[in-house]
Amino acid sequence: MIFHAALCLWSALPASLAAAIPVVVEDLIRVPSEWTRLRPVDPSQLIRLSIVLETSGDELFADTLSQISSPGGARYGQYLSRSETASLVRPAKDAPQAVLQWLSSKDIPSGMVRDRRHIIDATMSIKAAEELLSGSYYFFQRDGRTAIGTLAYSVPSDIRQYITSIQPTTFFEPSGSSNAQSRGTNESDAQFQSSSESECDKFDTPACLRRLYKMNNDYSEPHRRSLLGVAGFNKQTAQHDQLDMFLDRFAKYAIGANFTTELVDNGTNPQGNNYPSGEGNLDVQITVAMAYKVPVRFYSTGGENHDFNPDLDISDPVNEYIEPWLQFATHLLELPDEALPQVMSISYGVNEQAVPRAYARKVCQLFGLLTIRGMSIIVASGNTGPGVSCQSNDGAKTSKFLPIFPATCPYVTAVGATEGKGPERAAIFSSGGFSEYWRRPVWQAEAVTRYIKLHGGRWEKFYNQEGRAFPDVAAQGVDYPFFNHDKIESGGGTSASAPVFAAMVSVINDMRMKKSEPPLGFLNPLLYIAASHAFTDISQGRSEGCQGGSFSGAPAPVISGAGWDAVEGWDPVTGLGTPRFDRLQKLAGL
Repeated sequence: MIFHAALCLWSALPASLAAAIPVVVEDLIRVPSEWTRLRPVDPSQLIRLSIVLETSGDELFADTLSQISSPGGARYGQYLSRSETASLVRPAKDAPQAVLQWLSSKDIPSGMVRDRRHIIDATMSIKAAEELLSGSYYFFQRDGRTAIGTLAYSVPSDIRQYITSIQPTTFFEPSGSSNAQSRGTNESDAQFQSSSESECDKFDTPACLRRLYKMNNDYSEPHRRSLLGVAGFNKQTAQHDQLDMFLDRFAKYAIGANFTTELVDNGTNPQGNNYPSGEGNLDVQITVAMAYKVPVRFYSTGGENHDFNPDLDISDPVNEYIEPWLQFATHLLELPDEALPQVMSISYGVNEQAVPRAYARKVCQLFGLLTIRGMSIIVASGNTGPGVSCQSNDGAKTSKFLPIFPATCPYVTAVGATEGKGPERAAIFSSGGFSEYWRRPVWQAEAVTRYIKLHGGRWEKFYNQEGRAFPDVAAQGVDYPFFNHDKIESGGGTSASAPVFAAMVSVINDMRMKKSEPPLGFLNPLLYIAASHAFTDISQGRSEGCQGGSFSGAPAPVISGAGWDAVEGWDPVTGLGTPRFDRLQKLAGL
């Protein structure tokens, strides 16, 4: 009754007054104990806000993507240009105008506002931001570090419907997430001097991977448009001198190869040993060596997204964050056609439930638009098996498996991990499962339905049987030697597997482009059709998880024996299997 009375009271308000009432978008309630609130920020200091807009046009987008990515179809491989893609998905009706008028009403100069179609960037003083968002910005300090933040912000009720999120608002300096696993190693240099069988039993050097996956050594000059992208987040850097040392030790055929860097949303890529670089170095060293001659570009993306749904693994919106996926995807969509990479390798992810559904769907949609322009997006599936904490964050505290975003996005190719060589088997940490945000696409329906029918019953109450299944494929994910801080380290995880597969796709795209054929674009419809011909099925090993722990340290439920088994055909730990480069070439018409 109280709820209905509130509705009646609201309806009685004059329209102008109702529109002016602010709606709270985010409220952190209090300053966490690790941080100390200091003084207010100077009102004249500048801040840039990114306002993410709601969009429309989903049906046309989905239909276009299906036609362009369906092998044998009349439009297969006929990718759209930047301008053509922009016409598919537009901001919701009246959204840009409403938001721009709101900014203008708060005296934000038009010259400080940039309409980026899906995002409106507005630079203003702290005083203006506080008035705009009904919040207060302060300096906060933790462990000697100082950051700017506000604990809450609001927008007018008539504007809320047009906005997905605004960033940054609650901004501090925590640590992010990736799918990397690395450790120091004391292996002697002599152990890495060749691709002998004994070495390949222990390590995944470029030569060993080429041998395992039947990848030839034809290093011809690349097509003028060839480009392989590597995503970088969380202030991770990729070091040129570390790449030089890696190539000199492990890929002498590629000595002298290099990479370029593109800064996204105030990203940086400083050189030297005083910066975090494990993930960046691992990803770049793998891609440069495995896709030798194809240009590699590191997209160093700045910013943090604190607007997530806390769970037992990522629990503190002040001290933790997820990657700024929207800024990253928007930047790529804005690139001219000649500057867009044909392949993007992404080695980051987080529990899907931690990402607000609307935000995740928006990011995934933008990834889909990139595939319509001809990009293959290769994403690490994660290193948590069926999940770590395995508990819902909706208040019900339900025990369940936890899929990983953005690997669950149906427009990316998710890569799991294997280990061993004779034969390969599923890596115990390889993430996989079923999305709770997206239904299963038609292109994987047959393979996944078969798995569920034969093997899905044991864990049926812990996952969504109708969801998009992942990973799609797999590759080696353990014992990768790489250089970091002038030392050889041993890395792994699916963040090593994804760059390997991305490099293979990039080389094949280059071969196709030199024959005046288009790149492969969105891969999954093709891969699921030709799985038995182009992949080695993995039917040994299993993943494990849900053992009572969590990344936050809080106790979590135990699901006894939780894990996915590698079986004949597709499975939720190795997907369709590991690639045979020689057969992928034939599949691509080479």
